[in-house]
Amino acid sequence: MTYDVLLTQKGDKFIAQICQWPGIIAESHTEAEALRQVQADLKAFLANGRIVQLEVNTNSQEHPWQPFAGMFADDPDWDAFQESIREYYRFRK
Repeated sequence: MTYDVLLTQKGDKFIAQICQWPGIIAESHTEAEALRQVQADLKAFLANGRIVQLEVNTNSQEHPWQPFAGMFADDPDWDAFQESIREYYRFRK
């Protein structure tokens, strides 16, 4: 199979990310090594899993996420959690 890979450079490192599998990312000091590493990571990922079919009832009047709406409304740590996520993504840039 062929996959699209986003290859970027950040400082002296190359970052390879498989577009169809956003969780598969590799970093290296050379393009070739980043690509080899991301290819090996994808092969290992696919070898350890299996694809199954899951049926989802879309005829329901209730949206599937409805039971979770507002579940963090009274959580005193929610704002700090959101800030930690923002800080994490600021650090990754």
